Amino acid sequence: PPVVVGAEELLAALERVLEAMPQPMLHRVVPRPLDVEGATRRITALLEQREKLNFLDLVGEQPTVTDILSALIAVLELARLGRLRLSQRRPFGSVTIRREATHTVA
Repeated sequence: PPVVVGAEELLAALERVLEAMPQPMLHRVVPRPLDVEGATRRITALLEQREKLNFLDLVGEQPTVTDILSALIAVLELARLGRLRLSQRRPFGSVTIRREATHTVA
């Protein structure tokens, strides 16, 4: 049976991934606002077409940190609202996002 993962475990895994990313040589800070609303719209549209998807389906092949964080916050908020369910079969495995059967994603 799949393992259901809570928000705290997902955030801890994200922190480990971000820590493993190579550090850039330049230290110029450029503010980039998160696009949680855009990520929510993208997730909603994908879940209208498909019953389940992988987290990597949401962020594409070469996501930025901003893309990942925007999608993560949107997924967690939709899960909190009961519009989708998150599961992971094993630690550090891919996260499956399923449309919640009792709710239409809006």
